[in-house]
Amino acid sequence: MSQQEEMKPVFKTALLIVCIVGGCLSGRAGQTNRAGEVLDEVWNEVGKRHFTDNFKEKYRPLYLKFRPAILKAGTDTEITFEINKLLLALGQSHIALLPPANTVFSRAMSVIRRNTGPVKEQRTHNKNAFSPDQPADTGIYLGQSAGRICVIRIRKDSPADLAGIKMGDVILSIDEIRLRPEMKLYLSWGILARALLSGRAGSKVKVEYLDGADKKRSVILTRRLNGEKWFRFGVLPRSYSDFYAAVLPGNIGYVQFTEFSTPMLLRFRETISGRLRNIRGLILDMRGNIGGMLMYPPWLAAWCCPDPVNFGNLVIRDTPLELKSFPQAQCFKGPLAVLIDRDSYSCAEVFAAGMQDAGKAKLFGSVTSGKCLPSLFLKLPSGFRLQTVTGNLIRANGRDIENIGVKPDDKLVLSLESLRKGCDNVVEAARRYLLSQAGQTD
Repeated sequence: MSQQEEMKPVFKTALLIVCIVGGCLSGRAGQTNRAGEVLDEVWNEVGKRHFTDNFKEKYRPLYLKFRPAILKAGTDTEITFEINKLLLALGQSHIALLPPANTVFSRAMSVIRRNTGPVKEQRTHNKNAFSPDQPADTGIYLGQSAGRICVIRIRKDSPADLAGIKMGDVILSIDEIRLRPEMKLYLSWGILARALLSGRAGSKVKVEYLDGADKKRSVILTRRLNGEKWFRFGVLPRSYSDFYAAVLPGNIGYVQFTEFSTPMLLRFRETISGRLRNIRGLILDMRGNIGGMLMYPPWLAAWCCPDPVNFGNLVIRDTPLELKSFPQAQCFKGPLAVLIDRDSYSCAEVFAAGMQDAGKAKLFGSVTSGKCLPSLFLKLPSGFRLQTVTGNLIRANGRDIENIGVKPDDKLVLSLESLRKGCDNVVEAARRYLLSQAGQTD
């Protein structure tokens, strides 16, 4: 397949990103040269921080190709749309332009921001009181099966559990926002749906779904505090960290967490040296993990692998920085399985790739997102906001992750039929593998 053919999905994504973050703005720019000024701001900032030294020279043909259409853009929506086509044509993730604050975003993003905004902006039913600034949810854990957003786990006694939602139910819409996982977005519909389900304690959310008999149902759930904390990446809406650990049959440990952050990894360290210290094997579920800081994959490996692991090189301006773990004395020393899917991003991909390259873990699931470049968020003088890359990541085996993803050793598709029988087939395959590695059977 040619490079041009490989980039077709990227261009399609560009159009969809604008639908998610652009919205419909009104009014024309106050100055006729606003589009040109914004373009210059964006291009200079991207070039200044890009890992390619001769960025402007190398990509000048693309710049000249898209510049005429950008200069014709009048509204901020049009400027965002046209510049994002140029940025997506670079063929790299983590480069995107967002319109100025106080514009009208898409319905989904508006709902998420309203639901998760700081409490000081949101009063409770009592006009003189504010609810605690802590995240609340419905107890639903999501995955993707055959192009559908489905329930892979329900927290016991949660609002969803009490309402009768079960494993294998297919989520159709949340607060009247239809989920369309067939559409390729910068972030997946699974992650978007998780954000839509979160909010403040006591707030309500309407969920439409198909039950195990494929009967359409609708329920209004009241969000409940989940004991977690808010976190935020750049200009994206607030989300909440979530950590789940369990001991599966056969004394196999299972851990799933939402992002690579200090609180999540501290909880992993506490769990692996406490509750899971006597397990025979360990499953690390990276499905739906949105990533985080690149210093954290080696940190995680230090607590789940007794040998040093090379996670490759972070290259900034032709200067490589080796990412390598330093095992801890109390780390887990048994066999390891890592679960991945298209909703595994950034550090989740880096961790899976490093453990695979070192032969320290077997990967189960499907190919990851292929979006792993380090980046930062900037607010431009024009009021626009820019996410731009600062480096490149090369695997220990010399290959790229960006635009390719990480391939599993055992390719498995999450089975809706299996979920409806109360079993996650990907987790089960990993569990049986670890039992065999430990010389055990059920």
